Amino acid sequence: MTIHHDKLAYGKLESTSEELSEDELLKMLEKLSEEDEEEEEKEEKDK
Repeated sequence: MTIHHDKLAYGKLESTSEELSEDELLKMLEKLSEEDEEEEEKEEKDK
């Protein structure tokens, strides 16, 4: 299957190898940890 990108519709596509700062990575990790904790709490309540 071939995927065609319509540059006029989507504009310039961002590079997937975007450089992320250490602060951004830490924020993402913190958010993922919070979401994981919330899911664990939900599972405990359902038992």
